[in-house]
Formats: sequence, C-alpha cells, structure tokens
Amino acid sequence: MVNDPFRAVAHPIRRAMIERLGDGPASVGEVTSDLGVSKPAITKHLKILEDAGVVERRVVGRTHRLALNPAALIDAITWVDRQRALWERMFDTVEEYLADKEQTTVTDTVAPSVVRIERTYRASADVVFDAWTNPEVIRKWWHPGPDWETSEAQVDLRVGGRLRVVMLDTDGVEHAGSATYTAVERPSHLAWTWHGEEDQAGTGSRCDLVITEHDGVTHAVLTHSGLPDEHAAASLRQGWILCLDNLDKVIAR
Repeated sequence: MVNDPFRAVAHPIRRAMIERLGDGPASVGEVTSDLGVSKPAITKHLKILEDAGVVERRVVGRTHRLALNPAALIDAITWVDRQRALWERMFDTVEEYLADKEQTTVTDTVAPSVVRIERTYRASADVVFDAWTNPEVIRKWWHPGPDWETSEAQVDLRVGGRLRVVMLDTDGVEHAGSATYTAVERPSHLAWTWHGEEDQAGTGSRCDLVITEHDGVTHAVLTHSGLPDEHAAASLRQGWILCLDNLDKVIAR
C-alpha cells in the first residue's frame, strides 16, 4: 500500500536502512551494504520506502543519494505515543507470561564477530535434532519472523551433504541460503558451513549446534562464527533469534 508508514517500518531490513539514514543523506551503496539480502530484494525494499515517502532519492550524475523524510513517519509516531500507556500496563504481565511458557530458559549472547544462542526445551534430544534435520519440520520454522514462510527445504544429511532453504518475506521476496554439513552426530551435534545469497552477510561462515539432554529437558547451543564484523553478527543474531522463536513454538506443540 502506497504512503503506508507502518508497512515501511514493518521489515527489519527497511528499519536498518532508516536507521542508517538517521545520520544524514547517503548513497544507495552506503545505505544497503552488508544487509544480508540480494540486490533484487534491496531494490524492492527501497521501492517500498520511497512509495511511502519515508525515503527520498536524488540523482546527481551517476550517483543516487538517499535522504530520510521524518515527516512521513508522523502518523506512525503519533499512534505509538497513544499506545505507550497501554504497553506499559501490559509489561506488568510479562513475568507471569514467561513463567507459563513451556520453554524454561532462553539465553542469547553475542561477541563482536560470533553469535552464540542457547535454548532449553521440554523435549528429547531426538526431537530437537529432528527439528533441525527433517525438511518438513524445517519448513515450519526456518524463517526470521512469524509472518514469513519457508517455501522450500532440502536436506542431504551426511558430512559433505547439502542443506538448502528458500524463505519468503512478507512482500513475497525470496531469500535463499544453503549449507554444507561438516559434522553429523545424531542426536548431539550438527555443524555446517553457511553459503548465503550473493553479497549476503555471513557467506562462508561456520555454524555449530550442540544438543544435550538431561531428565527429559534438552539444552541446545548454536554458535555462528567466522563472521566478518559486528554488523554481520548483529544481523545474523537477529535472524537466528526470530527463527528459533518459531522453533520454540513448533517443539512445544
């Protein structure tokens, strides 16, 4: 929908672009570098921001300069301000809600170029391992957000075998990624080298998943290392957390 500020800020990639422009006008390359998505996806995200009037483009010779138009976000800011009091009251219920969640522990940490995320499940190690290796189950959770979906998942579960996933975001844009397994030890250990789309953050990095079970409770630790910088780590950390939030719900069913 044109001129919809809420749609403009609904996607984390577009929010990242807006944040970068908060420091002032910049070239398209400066605004969109290392965002972890393909060039066609970048083009679609920029079009949504421009259609909404949030971002303005000026062409000087062969250079395209982008600038933020804060006035286009006034409606969204006004709505947020009206909801602030309601949200503050809702925060009082968060502790009770978390106590009722079936998952007992969620710990997420990040080093400058390493992502480390821990999750604990009331399920067996086999169930957790299958969730990471069964294509049918992978399609239910391997996408960064509840409104995304995974249209394709292929698994060749062996050392040297390949994993491939194709995700669709809320605008129908495809985001594909693949990996090569470097360790397969059921049900305790998986490791793989990640291959993303062209120019995607984290291409060639390493993932390691360690699964341990005790008294029917399973602890999983995902480590994503070999990332080029803090920005890539932050971007991938956010994506993994959203994916694993989906996985929490799948395992809890």
